[in-house]
Amino acid sequence: MTTWNLGDRVEHPAFGTGTVLEANDQHTVVRFDDRGPKKLASHAAMLTRSNRAAPGASAGRAQRSSERTTDVGYVNLNEQVVVRATDLQGNLPGQRVYVLQCVRCGEQYGAIGGDIHLRRCPSCMDGPPGLPF
Repeated sequence: MTTWNLGDRVEHPAFGTGTVLEANDQHTVVRFDDRGPKKLASHAAMLTRSNRAAPGASAGRAQRSSERTTDVGYVNLNEQVVVRATDLQGNLPGQRVYVLQCVRCGEQYGAIGGDIHLRRCPSCMDGPPGLPF
């Protein structure tokens, strides 16, 4: 069984190409480019490594026009992935805290929805401290 890392690009025979969001012995979560996030049993996932870039990566854009920056699986240009939304109020009115994870180092931290598109990791990219979540 292949072990996948956060941010690995993979291909599946039925779902196509996607980005690994989470992987452990029990399950692998992949955000497929055309099918959205799927949770697969790791031992039966039928994933292979892909060299295909994420949609919009070559054009200098982090998202497709149909994807919102607060969608689980969204990856910004600094390789920060939205892991989940919380019920916590952000530090600005009307903003919610989201959990982001750095593809490079795996650090998880909180950020408000309005900042997701430009966030940098507070651990390895000298980004601002994350919010509690």
